[in-house]
Amino acid sequence: MLQRTRAVVVAVAMGAGALALAPSATAAAGTSADPVISNVEINPSPVVVTGSPVSATFSFTTKAAGKAELQVKAPGVSAWTSLDLKPSPHGIETKWTASKSFDAKSTTGQWSFLAIAHSGDGKEDSTRGKFGVELRKALDTKIVDFDASPDNVTRGDVLEVSGRLLRDSGGWREYGDQPVTITFRERGTDAYRHVAKVRTSRSGWFATKVKAEATGWWRAEFDGNGGAHGSVSDTDQVTVGDPEPEPERADSRIIKFNASPEPVRYGRYLRFTGKLQVDDSGWEGYRAKVALYFKAKGSHRWSYVKTTWSNGSGNLYTKAKTYRSGYWKFVFRGDGDFYGDSSGSDYVRVYRR
Repeated sequence: MLQRTRAVVVAVAMGAGALALAPSATAAAGTSADPVISNVEINPSPVVVTGSPVSATFSFTTKAAGKAELQVKAPGVSAWTSLDLKPSPHGIETKWTASKSFDAKSTTGQWSFLAIAHSGDGKEDSTRGKFGVELRKALDTKIVDFDASPDNVTRGDVLEVSGRLLRDSGGWREYGDQPVTITFRERGTDAYRHVAKVRTSRSGWFATKVKAEATGWWRAEFDGNGGAHGSVSDTDQVTVGDPEPEPERADSRIIKFNASPEPVRYGRYLRFTGKLQVDDSGWEGYRAKVALYFKAKGSHRWSYVKTTWSNGSGNLYTKAKTYRSGYWKFVFRGDGDFYGDSSGSDYVRVYRR
């Protein structure tokens, strides 16, 4: 039986754990009938255990291989351990994947791996290399200076929540670019619910805006990661009140509006009269500020001209020079007691001599 074993130089790349393989002489010669191993990856690499077990994924692709093996070996140990490989289609190749769990009891240092591809007629290709396993103590974290403000708001108002995430790496220091969840517990309930997600800045600070819908307690939560424990901030209570009801208002109206003389000579004054009334258990005159508006003939836009006041009986009088034919009207915008209203419009033609 012809058995072909290729010697391959393997380098473990940081991050995704991809390995760079130097092609063998037979592979370069294009002997497609021979099995070929490529695209070896270990993820994560190195394998860093901080607390909970970490599952490492091993994968590689093959050509012209009916089956494959993957073995790993701890440093200082002579025996190899076979991992359970699962094949899947990968274009014209086959991708093989296996996983292994590492925990605090796993041997640290440089582990070895050996991947072997077998063809149907007994030919082989193999690849070997190393990957690191490290045991690190997970860092403690804490969220400080958490604040939700203002403390008393009206329902629907916007709150700003902020704080700072720190880690203990030989002293408390900022922990940047980490996800923090803003949670809220309504008064009378037991559970916190997620409201918003935010990431910390390089200095560890975070801030975001949320809407206040009920009285209760706000806090920030950091779930932790492979190198740091999670933490929860102190709570901050915010009291939410209902908005004051809008005061009841009565109707108003502007009657007897008139612009004169009609027609009017270019550049001369027009006089405007009318009467502002409000419905206060019956229509009566009302003193208030009223605006005069003009819309030129052929235009769709009303333009503000000036403001005047009605007297205590509601009577209105003002004047303005006119230069174009068009429409005039009075507008009362309303106030805290009465809704606004607009008079009917009055068209005036302007002529020249």
